[in-house]
Amino acid sequence: MTDQRFTELLSEKLSGEISAHDDQDFMAILAENEDYRREYESLIIYFKQQDRPYENMDFIFRQIKERINVVGAEPKPIFNSKPVVRTFGQWYRIAAIFIFGLCTFFAYQFFKSNSLSDKTTAIAWKKTYTPGRQTSTLVLADGSKVTLNAASEIKYPVSFKGGTREVYLSGEAFFDVAKDHQHPFIVHTKNISIKVLGTAFDVKSYDDEQATETTLLRGKVEITLNKRPAKHILLNPAEKFTLIHAANSSAEHLNGDIYSIRPMTYYKDDKNAILETSWMNNKLLFKNENFSLLSLRLARWYDVSFVFESDKLKDASFTGEFEKETLSEALKALQVITPFQYKIQGKTIYLYAVK
Repeated sequence: MTDQRFTELLSEKLSGEISAHDDQDFMAILAENEDYRREYESLIIYFKQQDRPYENMDFIFRQIKERINVVGAEPKPIFNSKPVVRTFGQWYRIAAIFIFGLCTFFAYQFFKSNSLSDKTTAIAWKKTYTPGRQTSTLVLADGSKVTLNAASEIKYPVSFKGGTREVYLSGEAFFDVAKDHQHPFIVHTKNISIKVLGTAFDVKSYDDEQATETTLLRGKVEITLNKRPAKHILLNPAEKFTLIHAANSSAEHLNGDIYSIRPMTYYKDDKNAILETSWMNNKLLFKNENFSLLSLRLARWYDVSFVFESDKLKDASFTGEFEKETLSEALKALQVITPFQYKIQGKTIYLYAVK
């Protein structure tokens, strides 16, 4: 066994990096060589006596270098242990161990500093929530404009960093994205992600609805299904993407056609009246929409909740337009199309079938 091998094992042992196999070899060396064992024990005693082993590292290192440079000189004790006469090779090993310790210490300080720096430069996030009966508009750090519909929340960074611009949406929002071909803009929702470079589109992803929708006005978007990340769907202007969720939320797969792409919907063939974005003009447009889905939109529009006391009312179909009508006026207008009764208690509306 060479002195070099002992020095390597000793360094690994003191740094705690020794493997189980090497540890067995090291203990066998100590059992066979008294000088090696004494050297190891003196080092162990030193480290146990020092609460802060690196506190006087510069001074100790200078002493070791002096001893190495003075070949043949009588070594002076560094450790508070029983004086032991050491050979030049032993002092060389001790120097190697301390050099290893210094490197480990400074490496630790370096990575610790980098870690703190990373935390300092971590992305700072903001959240904006729009309650019922309201809409709000904000401009992101890149100049992109976002209009939030009622009962919607967006999470976005104070400033964009890295290769992408990413935001998180729950509810509905219209995005007018600033062009930046080097940094794609990505909107994350519960079920899909929409990737764009510069475009204008609407995203609707409410937790209480069984569909997620994206309607594109200009540009192009790439849609990724969160459950099928390898699936990418390209959407062209004036197209609407709809993803129908599984009725059973625990289902891990959806059978059949899980999504559809259709032209966006115009109200009464008016090219300026787009159903999917009418809310931005403070209008609630609906066309052949069942009462169950319409009630969710009305709930956000008027900041109320609906309770169906008759399931057959949920399938009633309505076409119409609301803008400045009060809740009572809206309900009475719907009664003209399909007769039903209702009762308002606070912010809850109970719907009954006509007896």
